[in-house]
Amino acid sequence: MSLLFKRLMRRALEPSVLRGLLLAQAGLIVLIWLGLVLSAVLEREMVTESDLAEAVPALEAVVLAAQALSDQPQALQQLLHKVDQWNRFGDGEQDDPHLRTAMVVWRDGHELFRTERLPAALGDASQLGLRKRELAGEVWHLLTVAGQPAEGKPPVVISFVYNTTGLQALLSSNSLRLVLLPLMVSLPLLILPAWLSVYLSLRPWRQVAGELAGRGANELQPLTLPARQRELRPLIEAMNRLLAEVREARERERQFVADAAHELRTPLAALQLYAESLQPLVQDSRAAPVLAGMLKSTERSVHLAQQLLALMRSEAGLPTQPQRIELGALIQDVLAEVALRAHRCGITLDCESPGGLWTLGQLDGLTSLFTNLVDNALKYSPGGGCVRLRLSRAEAELCIEVCDQGPGIPPAWREQVLQRFTRVPDQAERGSGLGLAIVSTVLNRHRGRLALDDAPGGGLRVRVWLPAAAA
Repeated sequence: MSLLFKRLMRRALEPSVLRGLLLAQAGLIVLIWLGLVLSAVLEREMVTESDLAEAVPALEAVVLAAQALSDQPQALQQLLHKVDQWNRFGDGEQDDPHLRTAMVVWRDGHELFRTERLPAALGDASQLGLRKRELAGEVWHLLTVAGQPAEGKPPVVISFVYNTTGLQALLSSNSLRLVLLPLMVSLPLLILPAWLSVYLSLRPWRQVAGELAGRGANELQPLTLPARQRELRPLIEAMNRLLAEVREARERERQFVADAAHELRTPLAALQLYAESLQPLVQDSRAAPVLAGMLKSTERSVHLAQQLLALMRSEAGLPTQPQRIELGALIQDVLAEVALRAHRCGITLDCESPGGLWTLGQLDGLTSLFTNLVDNALKYSPGGGCVRLRLSRAEAELCIEVCDQGPGIPPAWREQVLQRFTRVPDQAERGSGLGLAIVSTVLNRHRGRLALDDAPGGGLRVRVWLPAAAA
């Protein structure tokens, strides 16, 4: 559970363009709403008569009811007391008149009702409408409304009194409710559409990433995705320029190595021939070891040039029309070429092939593949050892297994030895580090795969799988 939590936290903290755009949209929505709230609050600083009228619940109904009960003092007092409690949202004993709506009621110049603890200097029935008064350093707003006089009944005059602090709090709270409530309701509902819109907008970038992820190391052709988006077009153009430069550099490297190996192969072969011709003519025992060393170095140089040429050919790709190849016959030809060398080293070659195992591919490439596998097995197997080859079919694939009795390859190096010029440290046998690189390159061209592990009884086991073709 802790590991899962750590992964979730790492994913949540990892920078994300999608999350950044989503948060930007949400932040923009919040800023817009806050701007609306601020504008609403600022507007409330300019108090109007209609604002005060809206702040008193059922103002007209209160005035009409008071006028109707003007000749019933007891009922009028009960009505005004209830309305005052309603405006104060409580029983009136702990309410501060600074933070509530207060009332003063007159009839025929006589005061009939006044909210408790309201300053006595506030309230005047002589002037109707909205007025502002300053008392003891405080600003009060008075909205005085008169009822419709009836026959024989003087009008009832009611002054609704507000302290500036309480009025602003009341009006601002009403504005905040009107603005923040839609924000609280709509923001969670906007997250999913915002995420979906950003996710769909980033789809072209995911397509570019998918095409690049599906390519191999040698697939350097330009990106062919249509770049309709103005922001994506420079990225694809820059990638195509980079791919073109890498492709040209790889081609120059391949051409240089191929030319150098081809030019070196002829003089090295001549040098080897001259050294072999001189060997029976040398009588001095001191010169014989020198000549033998020269021959051995020449053989290694010729072998390296041949491997470089094989590597360049394997990286050049398959022909347009691959051949149908019977693997059993191909491996028998390879074993026939190395049979004399194996006999000289005292190594037994054991091959088991059921026959009728066909594949599609390039004959030269597959010949180079199996030649390098058998050469490596012979090189590292001790005298008197055995190199075993097994061919089998597994559903739609052909499996070729090559086992030797050498030192093997440590697991930590089994991926690295597939790279060019990479060798396991402290190896007794000399080599160029190209054999398994050639094998890996040819397999990639033939849509095959490879596995290195320990052979039964010790040594290295190389397993190669190739697509099977109809017999």
